[in-house]
Amino acid sequence: MQEAYLYQTVHVLDRKCLRLPEHLAVLDRWSRELFGRPGPQEAGKTAAGIVALAEGEAPDSDRSKFVRLLLPASGGLRMEFAGVSLYRGYDLRSLMPEAVTLQYDLPFSDAPTAAREAAAELARQIAGKSGAAVAVRCDRDGIVLAADEATLFAVRGKTVCVSPGEQSVERDLALQGIRAAGLKLAERPVERGELPRMDELFWVDHRGVTALSRCDGRPYMAIIAERVAAALRRSFQQP
Repeated sequence: MQEAYLYQTVHVLDRKCLRLPEHLAVLDRWSRELFGRPGPQEAGKTAAGIVALAEGEAPDSDRSKFVRLLLPASGGLRMEFAGVSLYRGYDLRSLMPEAVTLQYDLPFSDAPTAAREAAAELARQIAGKSGAAVAVRCDRDGIVLAADEATLFAVRGKTVCVSPGEQSVERDLALQGIRAAGLKLAERPVERGELPRMDELFWVDHRGVTALSRCDGRPYMAIIAERVAAALRRSFQQP
């Protein structure tokens, strides 16, 4: 049986690990709660290892790179190269996938565990049978929570709505972009039945901003998603 683990994916740009302290704080928090031991504490050493791996795997690319941090229950942080981006920094991804809504709950709440990753992969497989690439997760009460493991945001006019949920590096990054773009934020339960009345659906993760083209057959735009991505680009261009 595979050992339980926690994970985070770090965005690396110009040999810098973006938001690494926040990622390590997530690992530390959940490691203490689930495994009874602290997570990695040496940020400098961890950053050096991440950069070395990223540069070793893609030495000639000036695009963003991604490295996964894996923390097994037995301890001992592992790193895996997770690819090269088409972009530099956080941006609106050109890919606009189709999605379907699925109702399912996660084990151990929203902790970034192997179990959550497996549940998300199974949901993607089920969505694929409907011709969609993404599963939008709703809980048993029909509250919209996530897409592709990241918090899902729904836009109506110039208001961005998001259901209450577990704090994460990616959720905090999205909230930063929404506020920096001067948009109104409504943190309240978003119901599955509301989605057809929304103008846009998007999420933010280590890759940037991803907007859905369709969900349950209904088409969506990406105007506000682009504004959020532009705000994130500006924030990370500042010295």
